[in-house]
Amino acid sequence: MKKRLFWIVPIVLIILLTPIIYKSVNSKEAGYKENRSLAKEDFKIFGSSVNSLSAWVVYWDLSSDKEIKALNNKLKNVSYFSANFDLNSKLVMPKELINYYSETKSFNYNKYITIVNDKAKGDGSYSLKDISLLKNLLGNETSRSRHIEDIVNLAVKYGFNGIEIDYEQIKNDMGLWNNYILFINELYQKAESKGLKLRVVLETNTPFDKLNFTKGPTYVLMCYNLHGSFSKPGGKADDKFIRSSIEKMRKVPGKKDFAIATGGFNWSSNGKTTSVTEEQANDILKKYKAKVQRDNDSKCLYFSYIDENNLKHEIWYADKMTLNSWMKVISEKGYDVSIWRLGGNLF
Repeated sequence: MKKRLFWIVPIVLIILLTPIIYKSVNSKEAGYKENRSLAKEDFKIFGSSVNSLSAWVVYWDLSSDKEIKALNNKLKNVSYFSANFDLNSKLVMPKELINYYSETKSFNYNKYITIVNDKAKGDGSYSLKDISLLKNLLGNETSRSRHIEDIVNLAVKYGFNGIEIDYEQIKNDMGLWNNYILFINELYQKAESKGLKLRVVLETNTPFDKLNFTKGPTYVLMCYNLHGSFSKPGGKADDKFIRSSIEKMRKVPGKKDFAIATGGFNWSSNGKTTSVTEEQANDILKKYKAKVQRDNDSKCLYFSYIDENNLKHEIWYADKMTLNSWMKVISEKGYDVSIWRLGGNLF
């Protein structure tokens, strides 16, 4: 009898435990498959629903060749950022950008020259997003025509395919807005006569309900700056913010494009906030051996650390998975995506 019990007990245990073991193995296998699926999506260079991408390259960070190669045939337009204004309000391009354009002129995408309302000051610094400059340039028909001529001549001189206007901080100055729309309409006509495309970049605080944009240019809305140096830590965007931004542009006619931002910000306990690229954030993460987490709303990565001066930092930034989630929101609405900016991304 004792011998029989010796064999019966293990058999009974095996019978009782088999469903539990099977369930556990099955659960691990399901989790493994799910993780593999997430990993595959994470390393995919943007979803198949995004057929046309535009991106900016900036004159102070032109290390974007690998990223351009990774984006491959999805990259249709590249904006060269940027031409600005000297002390005498003359339109100029940084030498670094001229050289980079010469090196990439044969690349297979449309090339735009971006014009911004930044003006050089006597001390070597710049007056950024200068409204007085815009009032002088756009204030009457004569000055607008002269400015349009300068822009078109610059684009033709270097052989760009198009022009991009990125004049910011107009806010609620309706007089300036009215002159700005006249300027855009007149520039579009002149550019089209020269075979040049036109993109117009707009901020989310643009008073769309009070303005009458006309069909012709591609209007690009910046769907970022939800958080930044002006706010508490957080992601540059989230799904809700992007959807509300798209809704703001409902009244604008013609082709519309929506821009998302790479990188992020580093908030310090001393009140200083600095921008970081994904690459820089990743280096800091490794250096301080911090624990990174992903935010459910923005899909951004974030982590905290204490530096050598005993200052606490909090970094929020975007990676491929973040950008994919934002692109999905835009592409599901039927629009194309622009990426601010190339350089410092781990595509």
